Amino acid sequence: MKNIFSMLFALMLAVSLFSFTGQSAFANDDISGITLETEMRAMVSEGIINGFGDGVYKPGEMVTRGQFAAFVARALKLPVGPVSFADVPLSSSLAPGINSAGAAGIVTGYANGKFGPNDPVTREQMAVMIDRSLIYLNVDRTEAPLSFTDAGQINKSFRQAVARNVYDQIIKGVPNGDGSFRFLPQKSATRAEAAAFIYRMIKTAESFVGEGPGGEEPDSGAFRVSTIDSGGNLQPGNRSYSTFDAANKAVSSSSQVVTLNEQIVKMSAGLVISRPPVGSALTNIYSDSSFKNNITYVPAQQEMKYVDSNENYVKVIIAGMTAYVKHTEAYLIPNQQVAGRNYYSVNVNGELVHSIYTPSTNTYASYSMGKAPSFLTAGNKYYSWDGGTFTNTTGQTIGTAYQYFNYLPARTTTNYTADELNRYIDMKLGELETLYRSNPAAFVRYKDAASLSKIKGLGAAIKAAEAKHRINGLLILSMAMHESDYGMSRLSQERNNLFGLKAYDSNLNEAEKFAAPAEAIDALATRYLNKNYINPLGAYANGGATGNKSRGFNVKYASDPFWGQKIAGHMYRVDSYLGKKDFGFYQISETTTSGLNVRSTPEVSALNLQYTYKNAGMPIVVERTSNGWSRIISDHNTIAEAYVSAQYIKLMPIAK
Repeated sequence: MKNIFSMLFALMLAVSLFSFTGQSAFANDDISGITLETEMRAMVSEGIINGFGDGVYKPGEMVTRGQFAAFVARALKLPVGPVSFADVPLSSSLAPGINSAGAAGIVTGYANGKFGPNDPVTREQMAVMIDRSLIYLNVDRTEAPLSFTDAGQINKSFRQAVARNVYDQIIKGVPNGDGSFRFLPQKSATRAEAAAFIYRMIKTAESFVGEGPGGEEPDSGAFRVSTIDSGGNLQPGNRSYSTFDAANKAVSSSSQVVTLNEQIVKMSAGLVISRPPVGSALTNIYSDSSFKNNITYVPAQQEMKYVDSNENYVKVIIAGMTAYVKHTEAYLIPNQQVAGRNYYSVNVNGELVHSIYTPSTNTYASYSMGKAPSFLTAGNKYYSWDGGTFTNTTGQTIGTAYQYFNYLPARTTTNYTADELNRYIDMKLGELETLYRSNPAAFVRYKDAASLSKIKGLGAAIKAAEAKHRINGLLILSMAMHESDYGMSRLSQERNNLFGLKAYDSNLNEAEKFAAPAEAIDALATRYLNKNYINPLGAYANGGATGNKSRGFNVKYASDPFWGQKIAGHMYRVDSYLGKKDFGFYQISETTTSGLNVRSTPEVSALNLQYTYKNAGMPIVVERTSNGWSRIISDHNTIAEAYVSAQYIKLMPIAK
């Protein structure tokens, strides 16, 4: 089967990167005629490296570590990452790229925790970042002998990365004039050299993807049955097969897998990890094996449960939902090779903590999301594919209980006043300032948070928006805190943009600017939540709560599969601090059938249809039930109440 992505990417390279309209179009710029013109012009064409206007690109100018990190982040379209380094303030135009590259494990700081964004990047440092980029893309790495005349000058910790870059012909060396080459490892890199490294990295990644599963029609004998040994290593089989079916029939144990060009395409059990194609930041998730219906998406390094696969698709479970992904957008890890995975635990406060594993960096990041279910105990690890049904480490199901705030419909109302919300905001900003004083280098972004934060005193605006737009004020506050780093992000500080509206691909210059934070709240409500997400008639309607990747805003609103759970965590913490007046106040139920009609009166009539829930599992608040009809809080923008047939709803199990 032809790999559509590879063909499109090849077309992009052929047309966008190589096919220019003639030298006359570039006769007056400073790239024409340089040795690395093709590479430099390609990166400019793709917006990875920007110019200075009037045909000036300064190919010979030195590149800093921060600039190169930003170039790589643009090339890979990396998702937004958290603040990683003490000397990279959010106000820096390079901060998004540096933080994204840091989160992906592509760049690291010095021993003192700083990144040195303004330090010149050396050629050997670029080699390491390029190598980590290819590891991030899950491209196989192979070393070549280092024959450079100055190979002894390469930092010992960088030698492997340089050798791998040489193998991929990303690094070619500088001629000495006698047939030999030197590398100049400590030389500060130029913009043209940076362009060349990234250009060749993209070609390497595209070539690797084209050879893997879902690429060109495999040659006869391309499939093999490989074995995972006791050390977790993949041992290729000696015999090859011309078809997937033939290889699959030859599998005789759970330690065997089917491979295509050394990539696993079939296994008995394990994890599926998202790997967006080169040039994209997202792996697409489909409802069907023919990839006709894209239902959601996730960024790189996200974990899914393996169900089944063949040479054409991978069947997975994500957020409790069965779905399909392409081999070119994910990779398979058999259970025998799993080094870590996401898990849940209970902390000393009885809260449910979610720890997320990143395979490329072998690290965990954790957050608390609400009250732990009563059937979970501290000191143990638990697993869940939807944040509600939990198994222990042996795979035994322990129980089901979802988070109240994760599925609380947005049309509800918080019990807290503007003054109470402001009291929490002031407390939280005080905590952030305390963090800054405890470690100014690590928490410089929170300096003067109590006076500078854009969420300070926002309680009245939140309550006004709650009344005007019928959106829970606690939800609005929690989204603002999460998206704006408590009102201290660059977007919130410079543009009063609390929610990252129109900040596509971390491009801060395109983000929307508001006269005041309250205007950002109105924009969120009118142009996003009430237009497309809460509104059951909206384009992205999947239920009126934050939810996850199978139901709720999170299906389409955010690529982070745990965005909804993180927002719920904020709501829980606010409520806990202010007296727990919101938790459990409403009775949350869920629909049990697709195509459920919601009516304005408790009767079947052609004239009273408000809207239809297209999917089962939609969270609703039941106010009362009588004569077979349940009155619910309507998800409609302007109508407050509605009715559904009581036989098609059930109570949602909530952690209490």
